[in-house]
Amino acid sequence: MFTLSSDTNLPCCPHCGAVVRPWLPRLRDNKNAAILAFLALGFLTAGILLPFITMSQLGHERIFSMIGGIRELFDRNHYFLAIVLLVFSILFPYAKLLAILLATTRLVSLSLRVRHWLNNAAKVTGRYSMLDILVVAIIIVVVKFEALAEARALPGTTCFAAAVFLSILAGLCVNLDVQSSDGMNHE
Repeated sequence: MFTLSSDTNLPCCPHCGAVVRPWLPRLRDNKNAAILAFLALGFLTAGILLPFITMSQLGHERIFSMIGGIRELFDRNHYFLAIVLLVFSILFPYAKLLAILLATTRLVSLSLRVRHWLNNAAKVTGRYSMLDILVVAIIIVVVKFEALAEARALPGTTCFAAAVFLSILAGLCVNLDVQSSDGMNHE
């Protein structure tokens, strides 16, 4: 019969006190994180430049890329929404992916402290990466309720969603513990 460890709240052996930990694979290096981050950069760039959403109203169809949609918002003086989408849909995702790449690369000599800071910055900025997918979903749902208009997601939306999920996976693959034993620059 197992008991619970007081410090980890995980099952432990009643005789020796050894904690039974769930098996989680440990990554030996950060190659997976870097590969996923590079893939995410490609999908992100495609998602921003490709047609993102189409809006049809009374036979008139307008197609927007993410950049085109943000520019349209600026042109129509919707500065707040344009800036929010620019920051959370373009700047934060690129910042997250660049932070992951810098934190995991051996090409740049950085201290372990800086690598941890970059990884934490990637986690913080990554929390807001799904904002524009949410905005597109809301637009499509709201427009569907109006009988005169229609909105559809286009390939840019799919590429952007793929970039978001790849960047989440890249963040999960970061393992900075390995770098303490591989001779990298430390403080």
